Order: sequence, then structure tokens, then C-alpha cells
Amino acid sequence: MVLSLAALTSHAAIPYKGHTYEFRQPGGEKLKIRLDGNDYYAEQRTEDGSLIIYDNAKRGFCYAHVNATGDKLVSSGVLATNAKLRTFSTAAGKREPGLSTAAKARLAQQRYQKMHGRTLESAQRSTAAMMAPSASATAAVTGQMRGLTVIIDFSDAPGTITKPQVESFLNDAAYTGFGNAQSVRGYFLAVSGNKLDYSNSVTRYYRATRPKSYYTDNSLDVGPRAQELILEALNWVKNSEGFDFSTLSRDSTGHILGLNFFYAGEADSPWSKGLWPHMGWLGEQFCSNGACTGSYQISDMGKQLAIGTFVHESGHLIMGWPDLYDYDGSSQGSVANFCVMGFGGVGHESQFRPTQPVGFLRYLAGWDTAIELNPAINRSAPTGRLSQTSGGHSLYRWSNPANAAEAFYVEAIHKSDQNLYQPDQGLAVFHIDPAGSNNDEWHPYIQMEHADGKRDPENNVNQGDGGDLFDGVATRAFNASVPNAVATKGTNSLWWNGFASGFALSNISAPAKTVSFDVGVATTGPAADVYNATLADKAEAIHPSPWFEYKGGMLGAVLSGPAGTDFDLRIEKWENNVWAKVAESSGDASQETISYAAAAGYYRIIVSSYSGAGKYKLTVTK
Repeated sequence: MVLSLAALTSHAAIPYKGHTYEFRQPGGEKLKIRLDGNDYYAEQRTEDGSLIIYDNAKRGFCYAHVNATGDKLVSSGVLATNAKLRTFSTAAGKREPGLSTAAKARLAQQRYQKMHGRTLESAQRSTAAMMAPSASATAAVTGQMRGLTVIIDFSDAPGTITKPQVESFLNDAAYTGFGNAQSVRGYFLAVSGNKLDYSNSVTRYYRATRPKSYYTDNSLDVGPRAQELILEALNWVKNSEGFDFSTLSRDSTGHILGLNFFYAGEADSPWSKGLWPHMGWLGEQFCSNGACTGSYQISDMGKQLAIGTFVHESGHLIMGWPDLYDYDGSSQGSVANFCVMGFGGVGHESQFRPTQPVGFLRYLAGWDTAIELNPAINRSAPTGRLSQTSGGHSLYRWSNPANAAEAFYVEAIHKSDQNLYQPDQGLAVFHIDPAGSNNDEWHPYIQMEHADGKRDPENNVNQGDGGDLFDGVATRAFNASVPNAVATKGTNSLWWNGFASGFALSNISAPAKTVSFDVGVATTGPAADVYNATLADKAEAIHPSPWFEYKGGMLGAVLSGPAGTDFDLRIEKWENNVWAKVAESSGDASQETISYAAAAGYYRIIVSSYSGAGKYKLTVTK
């Protein structure tokens, strides 16, 4: 099946936070290693917190220190051990600092380009285009999809997990094997509201031509031996198994969307070496039946299978979703544990029941609808008391009239079903801007508006906690100045340019499957200009007189006139040496409202009497 999708190679990596693995040192000791980072940069330490690095000359991990310029880890030449017997150290008990944030970012960018054949910046531009609301129709992923999973073993590492176990793990409608709450297919059926049915064809075991020790050559970066193994396996699938690759789902350029490889046993490689699990780009090195290779994922099976990482990587491969965490380790991102594309599929519990994608990603995939709340865009927008049901596949949105790609999305999250292992429950607000970056925690693609205003994930404190959602606490409203009015690095309803959006939520009910709240135009935030005056019949008044200069943003005007009259309201802009009307509200009464996305320039607001006279009140917000 061929889907009408553009070729997607969004930047992608597996996140690690406190991930532990063992590596057999040259002397035979199994060194316990703690890993924090992702495919592009990771920091490795022993259990006592010592920095370590793989040393090719020693063929094992050695204690490491940061060089004088702070941009590189240098091996001490001393093999690391589980015993806390370091011959060099900082002050006792003091954690050795790692590389600078700038150095980590540089190394991450270099490794990304090496693994994917293009720069991280170009990938971010592709992601921005894919995440634009106008792309939602082409980004939709629904119906039946078919991927390929090739299982591989070796003469020195035969497979122990059976093909039927892998098939059940991927495809069973009801599945609880290895402690999982569902299969990979079951996950996507659940989070899509049964709109995406993603299953996998699974091969029998392919026995690699060489022993596993050949492919796990730790002197080589991850990629060369892994891709060598992948290509020989694909040729076996084609030539010996006679598999029809045209049965697989592909993008509009013919690249296979769901291309997966599982190999027997553990990785048996250090991070970023040999057969370390990763997602990469194979390019058109293999084609059959009109299907060609593109992006792939490869991982070890270990002793058990958990769906979290497979689901996260499928989000990249199938949907083209980006990572929502920071590659350089300076933060935990913003959505952190609240999305499977953050850390919501790699936790101790969430690896077996991954968190759902945030609502905006579900909307892009065609799984959720979004109801526009901004009256400047939707004249029939619902107002007053509204409600949201967790898992109901309907969202609320407040869009920026001056920037179609920027919006706030609102959804309810209840700790049940796919959200069971979320850090909090209540009403969630996400600020969307495809012009952001997952590597900029203070302006990401998707920013979570944390109800406590602390921004703990961005400050690298945690991956989300019980204070992040709006949950019925009386003081937890959301508007231009609440939870805080900080223009940058704050939590409020301001647009990214600092102007008021007019969006406000209040009277939010206690956490439940369905959460109720009041929505309305924010009355807090930048001070409003109020004009009280009297207008004669058929007369006009200018506010402020004679004009004012505006730097751009949402310009709001609300007129309240006396009963029995018909006052009108308009905004004019100085253009080509004349005053030109750019917005107007002219109903049959004297209650008029304008919300105008204004460019920088000179403006004036005019109240006019169509019929009648009397006192009026004009409120102007900028």
C-alpha cells in the first residue's frame, strides 16, 4: 500500500534518562554503566558517578576528564571498575562535571549529520513545514499500514525469543506479553481512536553470515556494521524468502515507512558503537517491487520486549514526528513525560504502556479534531462553560490571527488508559509554534504551559510532576499574567512575540475523565486603555486622538454604548497618505467588538453614531 505522504526523515533519536546497561571490560568484569542522553550525545558514568569514555586502544571503558577547553572528554587510560577505587578524582563525593552545553550541542549536530546525511538545521526546517497546520491534510496517517520487521540471530548468539512472540508483540489486538499493556498495533489503535491500524510482517530468523562479534566491533561507530547486517538480511528476505516488498506501506517517493530490525541478545556494544540500537538513514541501497529503503530502526531484543521504544521510533518512521526533548542535555524539554515523543515511552512503567502523543500531533495525524475558540477567527466560536474529555479525540484551539502556525491547544488528561503513567492529571495547555526547535527549551515546537509556573523540565529539574496541569486549584487560571506574567521563560497566554493573545481559562474543575472550565477573552495582561465619552447623533470620535503608533500584534477594541442607539466601531491605518479602514464592527446595536491582527504602523480607532446619542465606553487592548 502506498500512502500519499511526502518523504519524511525528521530528526529522530532514542532518549535515555538513567538508562543502565552492562559492558564486559577487557578483564572480564561486567561494568555497570548509567547513560543519559540520546543517539547524538550521551554522557556515561559508573555507578559512583565517575565520567567514563570508551577507549579504542584499551578496548574498554576508561575514566575520563574534560580537556582544558571544556569541549572534549579525554581518556585517562585507566580502565573503569565497579569498585569505587579511582586513582584520580575531584574532591571526595563531588560529582565530576561533564562537557559544556555548547560542546554537547556541537557534538550532537555533528553526529546527527553523520547518521542522517544532512544537517540538524535542515531537518528542523522540514519539521517546521510538516508541523504547520496547513500540512494537516497531507500529514494525516489513517487506515491500514504495513511495516516489515526482520528478526536476526547469529552463530554465537542464537535467538531465544520466538517469531510467534515477536508477531504477538507487534500485531495482537489483545496482548500482555512481557508485561506490556498492549501490542504496538494495539497502541496505535488506542491513541488514534481506531483510525490507524499499523501491523508488521515478521520474518523467520535470519542467521547472519558472520558471528555477532564481527558486527559489534567496538572500534567502529554505529552504522557501518549495522547497515552491512541490514543489507544482507534484506537480500535474504528478497531472494530466499521471496517476500513481496510492494505489500509494505511507502511514502510518495517509494521509501518504506516502517522498516524495523530486531537482533538476538543484548547490544553487546558501547553507546554509539557497533550494533548499538539506533535509527538511521540507509538511502536507496536496497529496492524491490517498487519499494526502497530510507529510514530504519534497529534494536536488540534482550531478554524481553517492551513496546515503548518501538512505538517512539514508529512515530518518527511513520508519522514523521520530531523528538520533543533537548539533544544537548541542557534540559528535559518542555512536554517531557507528557508525550511519547518526549520521555513518555522510556520510563520504568511507561515503556510497557507508553503515554499518548500530545493532542497537536494527534490532530496532524488526522486522529483528533480541533474546535477554534478565538472569535477573531471563528465568529461562531463556543464561549462560556466548556468541557474536555480525556481520550475523546476532540481538542480546543486558540489560534494566532497574525501567525497561522501559532496556537494554544487544550486537552484533558486523566490517569487512565494510555495516560495511566502521566505525571499529573487535569487540563493541559500546549503552546504550538513550528518555528521553534526541540533544542531550544525556551522556544520549542511544543511548549507545555506548566500550571505551577516553575518550568521544571526546561530548568532540568525533572521530567514533569504533579503541579504541571490545571487541576481545580482556585488560583490556577490561565491568562496573560497567570501563572506568571514573565515575558520570556514564563507560563501565560502571551504569543511568542510578547503580545497578548486574549486567551483565558478559569474556574477549572477538579481532575476527572471530563474537565470543565470557563473560556473567555483575557482581562489581565497588558493594561487596557479605557475611554469614557459622549457622542452626538451622527457624530464621530477618534481614540486616541489624533492617532497612535503600534509595533504590531493583536489590537482589540470593545465598545459599549447606550440602549436604543446604534453606534459603530472601526480601526483605520495610515496607508499611502490616507486613512484606510482595516477592521469594522457595525451591528444594529451599540455593543461592538474588534480583534485585529495588526502589522506595525500608525492607527486610530473611531466610534461613530449611525443613529442616536449618549454616553459610551471604549476599551482598547494592545
